[in-house]
Amino acid sequence: MNEEETYIDDEDYNIPPQPRDEKESPEIGVIRELSPKKVLEQLRMNLKGYFFDYELNKYAKIEGFTPLLNDKGIAKYLSIVSSVATDLVTFSNYNADEVPGLVLYVCDNAIPVIHLNYIDYGIMNKSDLPILDIQIFNLTLAAFKKAIGGGDRGVIGRTISERIQQSASVIPKHKEENKGGGFLSKINPFK
Repeated sequence: MNEEETYIDDEDYNIPPQPRDEKESPEIGVIRELSPKKVLEQLRMNLKGYFFDYELNKYAKIEGFTPLLNDKGIAKYLSIVSSVATDLVTFSNYNADEVPGLVLYVCDNAIPVIHLNYIDYGIMNKSDLPILDIQIFNLTLAAFKKAIGGGDRGVIGRTISERIQQSASVIPKHKEENKGGGFLSKINPFK
């Protein structure tokens, strides 16, 4: 551990344990893991200058790291990113031809908001604006690409299909195939 790192115990900066139902189906686990919620939480913490320490299982403030945005800027930035990095988008079904136009639309409308209000959002140096532009572009592109051809939905569909196949393989054979047979087998003269 670096001496410059400060660890915090504030509830807002620790990941709360996720309640797990013992009987949770694999499909629910897959949906939980595919959701962009964790990405947005990590992004929020990183923008504030906190990075996750896997050894201590909590976020740590890195000394010397100056956040690019103040709280107002972080709120605006996250509202932009969370409009595309959402389950509604990532579980949708877009075709590859739609994605470039959608990404361009989001970037054309969102990036100028950050640029016009950079002082209000706590950005000290205009040379930091391209960093934020790249992040918005990449996060938007990634969210839409996850939805090409129903990508995330397809994963869930395959998980459900595998589960059905596994369940079918453990179902006992039909009664007629059993040696004892059913009611009619008792009166069958050829048996």
